[in-house]
Amino acid sequence: MAKVKNEIIFIPKIKVHPNKIILFNEIHYTHHKPARKNDFKQNTSLITQKINGKLELVRVNNSFLNSSRQSGGTLSKQAKKKLSTAIEYFLMLNKPQNGKSGNTGRHYQNKIAFITLTLPSKQIHSDNEIKVKCLNQFLIELSKYHKVSNYVWRSEYQKNGNIHFHILVNRFVAWNDIRNRWNRIVNKLGYIDNYKTELENWHKKGFTVRTELLKTWPLESQIKAYEKGKKSDWHNPNSIDVHGLNNITNIKSYITKYLTKEEAIKEGIVKNPLEDRKNIGRIWSSSVIFANITGATTEVDSVIEENLRTIEEHFKKSVYRSEYFTIISISIEEVEKTGCTALIELFYNYMYDQFQFSHQLTAQYQ
Repeated sequence: MAKVKNEIIFIPKIKVHPNKIILFNEIHYTHHKPARKNDFKQNTSLITQKINGKLELVRVNNSFLNSSRQSGGTLSKQAKKKLSTAIEYFLMLNKPQNGKSGNTGRHYQNKIAFITLTLPSKQIHSDNEIKVKCLNQFLIELSKYHKVSNYVWRSEYQKNGNIHFHILVNRFVAWNDIRNRWNRIVNKLGYIDNYKTELENWHKKGFTVRTELLKTWPLESQIKAYEKGKKSDWHNPNSIDVHGLNNITNIKSYITKYLTKEEAIKEGIVKNPLEDRKNIGRIWSSSVIFANITGATTEVDSVIEENLRTIEEHFKKSVYRSEYFTIISISIEEVEKTGCTALIELFYNYMYDQFQFSHQLTAQYQ
């Protein structure tokens, strides 16, 4: 019996995101997809691990070694792409909106905010324990008490070795509410009590200047901090920072650059003695709504081809072509200006199906 040869069919497809359009070919086989040749040794590596107190050689998949969970604090290329995409959709869904309070009648503007959380004393727990017991609890309370429904977070390390977190949230929350909440949560692990002990010992003979910090922390500011600390019995350290982003001209560029920057465990950063930080779990995450973003995807037909010709004609410098795909760096707002109705409808239908995001142009182009 004659063997039937597989025929490979390339189907041109398009994927539309808030700030880019991707063109690629999807491969289909008419019969059976050929078996992938997999050289096990070529795609794996031997590493040394401590098992039952003994060092042993263990063979692991290279993709595992290159993942963000094994990165020592840096993001893999794939993780960077996913994080950048999550930020794109976060900003698309949470643009500042004017409204009127149903309770007070006051006009307000929903604002996104950028929060930084730090530990007020030396880290004595693993990164994962702090994420599970502190960060997770903090995010739960933001949702429950402050109506925060969307967020994206990234962990980094300070020079003293402590982990800290940057969080993008879809509502502005007062800094004192955040500080009180975070300090209460981290003190479940003793970090405020330890801070109090450290500061009382440092200032046991009265105010003592930190000379090594004078370049960035002037004497007058140190004295004010000392007086505030004594007044609160050292139970309200400045462990947080909150930035409103309404004055940032390019929020997407600012946030993406900040959250995806490289922050490895570099020389000069004190290592946490509890772990080597090679297997630290997630170094970024987001609310569930951003977990499985695919983008508005469909096959390229004659109407979409015509839309693409229009876009490439107006945005030639924004087009990048490779052997396997084409990327057009263009925002959906710029697409709207070109009047490319097929792409606009495709994108906003996806936004409604995926996020129940309603846009005034959706009805217009349907």
